[in-house]
Amino acid sequence: MKKQVSALLLLVFMIPTITQAESVVEVISVFNRPASEIQPLLMPLLEYTDQIVANGDSLIVKTTPERLQTITKLIRNLDIPLNNLLITVIQSRDTTAAQLNAGIGFGINIRPQNPADSSGRVSGYYNQSQGQNNNQNTQTIRVLEGVPAQIKAGNIVPIRNYQIYRDGYGYPYENRSTLLVEATTGFAVTPRLVGQQVLLDVSPWSDNINAQGQFQTQEANTSIRANLGEWVDLGGVDESTQSSGNTPFGYNRRSGQNNLHILVKVDRVN
Repeated sequence: MKKQVSALLLLVFMIPTITQAESVVEVISVFNRPASEIQPLLMPLLEYTDQIVANGDSLIVKTTPERLQTITKLIRNLDIPLNNLLITVIQSRDTTAAQLNAGIGFGINIRPQNPADSSGRVSGYYNQSQGQNNNQNTQTIRVLEGVPAQIKAGNIVPIRNYQIYRDGYGYPYENRSTLLVEATTGFAVTPRLVGQQVLLDVSPWSDNINAQGQFQTQEANTSIRANLGEWVDLGGVDESTQSSGNTPFGYNRRSGQNNLHILVKVDRVN
């Protein structure tokens, strides 16, 4: 009889404990970051009975009442405003990242821009200076961190195409046509902040028509990690050409050098 009473008392005392451990479901709105971005950051911190589902601009949380307050505080700490970043890309034949970081090189005139808004709209500025032996482009764009952006500028250039055919009798004839080719300079980029560093997926390109009417293009596609406010060299083109031959006036020898640097810098702005 005593054993039955003890078991009954134990069951009575267990009922409140089981009730307190039951899960509750709460919908928590986020205002600055996508819910899908916050959810994976919380998953390693959850108990095995907890669940979090991203639903647009809110998180659906299933947990115990005791842990709900802790999870809500974590979400508020992660739901911070996105940073505005100013990304500058230079494509130059004369300037290097080391020179710019040392304060040596041409000045960059950046026009003030309005901040990008939460819809992901961005603003950019393009500047190009070109001389007889120099061609350099400076482009800047203001974008929210984590938002893909692209800037480009250029012209539609007519390219003449000549083709020689032979007719059914073997006589050659010429076919002329004009193609409209887009010659642009720009870059596509997605920046992500990690403390005082930035992770960049960046793809710059540059097209131009040389003095001989030939279409030239350079492009790069890379992912890098760089310090905020520091110029980084993404790479470039380094080539030399040599030619020689006899002319009616003597022996002629020519050489040329083509160096192109692609430089990038990211600044945090208000």
